[in-house]
Amino acid sequence: MLRNRHLKFALLGAAALAASAGFAWAADWNSGGSIALPKDMVAAASAFSDYMSRAADVRADFRDGEAVHQSLKTGVAYEQVQFEAGMISYGALVAMQDPGFLAGVSRAAHSEADRQALAARLEADPAQVLRLDGADVAAREVESALMSRATPVADAGKAVKQAAYDVQHEAWSKERIANLPGRLKEVKLLSTSPYPGTDGDGARLSRAMLQLPPAGGGTPAVSPVVARSLALAAVAILGEAKPSDMPQVQPLLTEYFSADCLHMAKLMLYQCMAVASPHYENVFCLGQHALADTGQCVAAAVTASPDRTPPPPRVILASTAPVKAPPKASRHHHRRHS
Repeated sequence: MLRNRHLKFALLGAAALAASAGFAWAADWNSGGSIALPKDMVAAASAFSDYMSRAADVRADFRDGEAVHQSLKTGVAYEQVQFEAGMISYGALVAMQDPGFLAGVSRAAHSEADRQALAARLEADPAQVLRLDGADVAAREVESALMSRATPVADAGKAVKQAAYDVQHEAWSKERIANLPGRLKEVKLLSTSPYPGTDGDGARLSRAMLQLPPAGGGTPAVSPVVARSLALAAVAILGEAKPSDMPQVQPLLTEYFSADCLHMAKLMLYQCMAVASPHYENVFCLGQHALADTGQCVAAAVTASPDRTPPPPRVILASTAPVKAPPKASRHHHRRHS
């Protein structure tokens, strides 16, 4: 146990060094090399982690409409595609801190050809990562880490939603929202602006990794999102997650149901705000759709059944029948209308 603790801190030390080059990390203690995620994934993981911290801190103690608006700006401030990629990348970084998982991946492939072949299999079918030694323990750690971020946000949303009813006895809450179209436009801009990333992302994530909760019992099976986090971690450990590998790695950063959940949360938020008139209705929009729905999307991504499959894509086939030209008008037709 003590050895594992020292290994974990050694890995995090490697992370801090890698962060200055725009990467994060886990040290391969067998070879002395480093394992890295591309800068964009680190930025996405940092954006996810930072948003979840800020959102969990939203308080339901509103005093006026401007306080509601400022909290709304916090609650909506994530771009959903980057957020989902960040959630999965964050899970990957958690998995990369587990020595047993690192060792299991390393034992599964020795030559460069073996590493490339295993990475290709994981990219095609992320669930195959569960066959690797140490994956079961790493999965529980990823689940605990993501749930520890989801629950406070969902709880904050519930408290804010309740405040939408509690504040209605205060006069300011019944005042009409000034410049509602402009505020909705501002919210949409914040919701569609990806986080650009900074040099401090790796260091912040290192600190977040030090605060990970102990792994719990976990769910009966590993969800598709957690499997993607483990697969991404394994691909990075294999050295196949370099920036040049992004076209192959990209499909690991999204999953149909989690993407759809986040999309619907944003859509419902926009619709809610579009019809909100008094401030207390905006409090409801913030609590339910910006905070609670987002936290629940992350929780659902952790607990989802691995057996659910996305619906087949809708394919509309163009008719292959020849298109006949309209008949030419006869001379008799023209003469009749002359």
